[in-house]
Amino acid sequence: MRSVLVWEAQLLDKEEKQQCVYDIALKPDGSMVIIASGSKLLAYDTDGKLLQSLKGHSDTVYCVSFSKDGQRFASGGADKQVIIWTSKLEGILRYSHHDAIQCLSYNPVSDQLASCACSDFGLWSPEQKSVSKHRVSVRITSCSWTCDGMLLAIGLVNGCISLRGRV
Repeated sequence: MRSVLVWEAQLLDKEEKQQCVYDIALKPDGSMVIIASGSKLLAYDTDGKLLQSLKGHSDTVYCVSFSKDGQRFASGGADKQVIIWTSKLEGILRYSHHDAIQCLSYNPVSDQLASCACSDFGLWSPEQKSVSKHRVSVRITSCSWTCDGMLLAIGLVNGCISLRGRV
């Protein structure tokens, strides 16, 4: 595949200092990109037009992930909060972990969200009223679902990988 630049932007804070991009997620239909930078999320269309700056986190936002249908996305960060947003850029649900959120991943089949903090991970779905949380003994650094949504892989700072099956 050949790569052709469509647009690029330099993110700056109020003092005109460069901002780190911690994570980025494309809406599955390619119409929007969400960028985690500083304590906010930036929603752009794919032509590079800033649609909205989303403020819901009180500290650095580390991760963002879209659901398979693009109707919602989730963000998580250093404030220990996970926020579920609609594709219309409205925050609809918030839940917390005991530590900073390290990564998020939507199940590609069921729309279940895995949210991983330093010492635990949570599973949330639109159908359930609560988040089921599971402790781990080592810091989580990454997570990913299989294409069939049956297994969740969790990467740990000590080099171990934990595979979890759906029940």
